[in-house]
This record gives sequence, C-alpha cells and structure tokens, in this order.
Amino acid sequence: MIWFATLPGRPAPFPYTPSPGSETTRMEQALRTVAAREPNLNGHALLDALANTGLVDRTTAARLLPAFRSFDADRCFAEELRRLSFRGTSFADEFRFRVLRAVEDLMGEAQLGDVGPEPGLRFRHGGKEGVLLAYPEVAWSLGAHTRAAISAAIEEMPDALVVVARNFAEGTAAQFASLLDRTGVPGTLLSVNLLLGMRATALRYQPGAERVVELLGAGRPLRSADIATLGNR
Repeated sequence: MIWFATLPGRPAPFPYTPSPGSETTRMEQALRTVAAREPNLNGHALLDALANTGLVDRTTAARLLPAFRSFDADRCFAEELRRLSFRGTSFADEFRFRVLRAVEDLMGEAQLGDVGPEPGLRFRHGGKEGVLLAYPEVAWSLGAHTRAAISAAIEEMPDALVVVARNFAEGTAAQFASLLDRTGVPGTLLSVNLLLGMRATALRYQPGAERVVELLGAGRPLRSADIATLGNR
C-alpha cells in the first residue's frame, strides 16, 4: 500500500518551500525518516511513527499530514535502499531489512533468518518457497562465506534462490550457474534497481504473487524486460 498518490501524472513531491527550522521542515524530515524504513504505514501507525522520530509530536503530525499529500514515500524508500547498496558489509543489516520490506510488498510475506553462516530472507507463496541473500556491495562476486550460504540454501531445495546486490562483477553469473549446476535449484541474480522496479511495477499493476515467484525462479540474471512483464495484463 502507498501512503498517498505516487503514480505518474500526479504532482511532484514537496510543492512548497518550507522555512528552515519550521515545523513544516521538521515534518518533512520526519516523513523521510519513516519512509526510508516503513514506506507503507498509514493512519494511526503512521502518526505514531512520525511522533517516534522526535521531530514532531503526534498532534502536529496529524495537523500537517494533509498538506503532504504529494509526498512520495516510495521514492524516499528507493533512494535509501540505493544509498545503502553502496555502503558495504557494515550496513548489511539495514540493507537487508529494507530488502525484506520490498520482498514483503512483492510476496505479501517474508521473514529474516539465517542461511548457513549468513543472514538471509525466506519467502513463500502457495506451495513454492524461496531463499534470498542480500549484499550491499558494488560488483558483487562469489566469496567463501557466500558459497557456504548458497550451499546451505541448496540443501533446502527452494523453488528460487535469489541474490540481491547493487550490481554484479563480470563473470559472476557464470560462476553462480556453475555452482548450482545439476542441483535442480534455479539461481537468480537481481540488482537493487531491478528489485525496486519489480516493487514499483507490482504495486501499480498488482500482478499477483504467483507471477512474482515465477520470475524470481527464472534461474538467470533478470533484465529490465523481465520486470516489465509484470505489468502485462
């Protein structure tokens, strides 16, 4: 669910010029802070989260919120996930939490949990299950710990094994495919930008979790054209 209208053709975010230090400025900061972690909050939960930032109290948030109808929570969330994708392993937990939120929007349900020696995510729909490993790295490639996590995931025999990173080093796709060869487990590489594209497309067109699971189980690096198929009726 999106907080406010965020589809193409709607007004651009923040069509006003708040005064520095004003309550409007603090409200904007609070909205950005909340959206970076929880872009789908609304109603009382949103007001509570805004108050918990310490930037505005709940009464002020309730009063000012109608003036922010063009605020794009999904855009803030995407910007934060992209920012974290450059930050490396010290920000892995924050990055993984936001990937979890994106997968929840795609699947309706996902959980954090260890995959061998590394934290990961698991998602499920109907009779199909998937494992996802998320790395805030540029030019990600297979390493010793990653191989151990992939081996642990293979033992679970998921219907999809997905790796998310900012992007992937040359040759990684072939190495990944070789590691999974003859295991019967489809391995899919998914960049952060394409994950966000999947989320945006799914929120707009509502293709259903079945089609998302099928795409995540493609067993190859996904491309923009693959994501676009989620918009087909």
